[in-house]
Amino acid sequence: MIGESHARIGGERYVKGSGRFTDDVRVPGMLRAVVLRSPHAHARLISIDVKRALDLPGVHAVLTAADVPPHAIIPNRVAAPPGTDRYLQPAIAREVVRYVGEPVALVIGDDPYVARDALERIDVVYETLPACPSAAAALAAGAPRLHGGTDSNNVATITMRVGDADAALAAARVVVRETFYYPRQTAAALETRGLVAVPPDPRGGELHLIGSTKCIHINRTILAKIFDLPVGALRLTEVDVGGGFGVRGELYPEDILIPLAAMKLGRPVKWIETRRENLMAANHAREGTWQCELGFDAGGRIVGMRAVIHADIGAYVRTAALVPAEFGASLLPGPYRVPNYACDLWSVVTNKTPAGTLRSPGRPECNFVRESLMDRGAAQLALDPAEIRRRNLIRPEEMPYDLGTKSFGANTVYDSGDFPALFDELLRRLDYPRERAEQRRVNAAGGHVRRGIGLAVYTEKTGLGPFETTQVEARQDGTFVVDTGASSMGPGLETVLAQILGEHLGVPASRFTVRHADTAMVESGVGTYGSRGTVTAGNAAALAAAKLIAEARGRAAAHWGIAEEHVTYERGELAGRGRTMMLADLAVQGRLSAGASFEVPKITYAGCTCAVVLDVDTETGAVTLRRVVAGADVGRAVNPALVDGQLVGGVAFGIGNSLHEALVYDADGQLVSGTFMDYALPYAPDVPQVDSFYQEIKAKTNPLGLRGLGECGNPGLGAAIANAVCNARESKDESVNRLPLSPSHLV
Repeated sequence: MIGESHARIGGERYVKGSGRFTDDVRVPGMLRAVVLRSPHAHARLISIDVKRALDLPGVHAVLTAADVPPHAIIPNRVAAPPGTDRYLQPAIAREVVRYVGEPVALVIGDDPYVARDALERIDVVYETLPACPSAAAALAAGAPRLHGGTDSNNVATITMRVGDADAALAAARVVVRETFYYPRQTAAALETRGLVAVPPDPRGGELHLIGSTKCIHINRTILAKIFDLPVGALRLTEVDVGGGFGVRGELYPEDILIPLAAMKLGRPVKWIETRRENLMAANHAREGTWQCELGFDAGGRIVGMRAVIHADIGAYVRTAALVPAEFGASLLPGPYRVPNYACDLWSVVTNKTPAGTLRSPGRPECNFVRESLMDRGAAQLALDPAEIRRRNLIRPEEMPYDLGTKSFGANTVYDSGDFPALFDELLRRLDYPRERAEQRRVNAAGGHVRRGIGLAVYTEKTGLGPFETTQVEARQDGTFVVDTGASSMGPGLETVLAQILGEHLGVPASRFTVRHADTAMVESGVGTYGSRGTVTAGNAAALAAAKLIAEARGRAAAHWGIAEEHVTYERGELAGRGRTMMLADLAVQGRLSAGASFEVPKITYAGCTCAVVLDVDTETGAVTLRRVVAGADVGRAVNPALVDGQLVGGVAFGIGNSLHEALVYDADGQLVSGTFMDYALPYAPDVPQVDSFYQEIKAKTNPLGLRGLGECGNPGLGAAIANAVCNARESKDESVNRLPLSPSHLV
């Protein structure tokens, strides 16, 4: 069962068009909400007059700061340095707006059209203030403080020290250095954000929130405190999800405002974000400058690395704003032996949309920086880019390998893996010598098309903690129902859980129905992020299967009046003393279910690698991808077809990040790429045939030996593509130090 490319379970409804997404939710008496957003990057709120809006027929309420409790503030979801709470975001703007798109008022009407008409009737008086549209501006002498009670726009400085980087770099034979810029980007998922809030019945009941968030238990705990409700009085239900990619999992102002409106009016309220709102107000990510130096000895071995990172986190510390850059800083050494490392990370507030997590947070940035410097080091040492990597990759006999860095208090320790073998397989699949020969032939022919080859090797955090739950119930008809705290974002969690349970219970995976997460069905859980779903919920499923078998054996023994040790179980059937019964028979007698929680002892890391062959048109700057090869260590491939899908999908995501996507602001803090006319996404023809592969070296951090995969395909593409572009250029002095590599940057 594990290891089979089983057909996707539960996907039929999408093919038939019968999926249930947030906008498909219909509740009797439902009203619609729209958000009035600040048009200014930085301004004082002088007054808000909502009378004309309330006078419009069909408008039921307009909420402003006066209607929202002052303690309605979006908290940190993870541990943060002292003083960070001074930079948190209120659910609605109070006294000052700090980015274009910040909520100023919420209008609730009979339908979204009348509600939008009412927005035009709200009179807001602003006093504009000087804006800080970049980290450099926010750190400049005399820059305005964006938050009261603070002495700096730098929220926190996180330092990492391994060995003596200064001494190592001073003694290095070759030192390569560069300042890199990674652009601001967002998920741009097919489905924008949305939420339906159903207030409790006046006679009692739950406040029910229906939507596509992926951390329902975490958000329930936060929201219950804000609404001053017992946790049990709040129910969150996940419906089908049209793309997650990190952005879906955060807590946003609307997650607070919509339930407040529903409770105030005693009627269900739905809010669906427009695409322009999504690009303007959903979490942004990735933007930062990375000053980095990498030193080598005469043999091409790394002796030291030093970095200063200025991460632009936008106007507020929202939910997990400090996570991405710290992850990137801790993994900047990557899969290589870096005996001496120093990093200073600054997280800087600016007058832009708050930043948060985005598929593989922090890793596309650090991989772009490190792998670019690896190629430059190879050039200065007259080594092939593949050879310099071979000489520095951590070897399997060195595992477990402590990188010496930390993120959020946890040491970065690779438990197992074989990075050199993974890289060698990449080169074999690429047929590296043949591709180099073909590159020489193409470039020797002259003309305006130049060919380049780029490589990248990197590591990924997967299976993040602290725990996850799964429960399984045997039904009277021989089927099974499965509930988990993990959320289904589309990659096939239902299928892998069914396969894992099928393996351990000895029944076909097709008999399992894995339901979307619902706090009414699963009392505790964490959610889906950080490539954790299969690792955490999968191991919890294996534990739950063992408990279900134990429960069934005990009940069968009691039914037959024999000792439990005389009862055996195999393939859904119990046997003892010549008698048999099925799990379904026990379910007829009474509910037969079991649940388990898998406690994550340690983060699981995955080795990853990719290669790109591309052509650059020197006249137009157009980049044409010819080949992409990508591979990852998955520990165990539960479903090879889904592994391939994840890697290929990740590559497509990485191509967009590398060649097309950038959220650009002007000097006044106005977003100038707020539509798909300006924020370009890759088309299908932009994605070449992808040769994906996987390595199976069991992880030692969990009983099933699994590693996560959801973020392995994308974070090396920027590095590999940038290296290939540099490799294609006739002048080797030209460098690529910023993304995306749009044609205007290459001519």
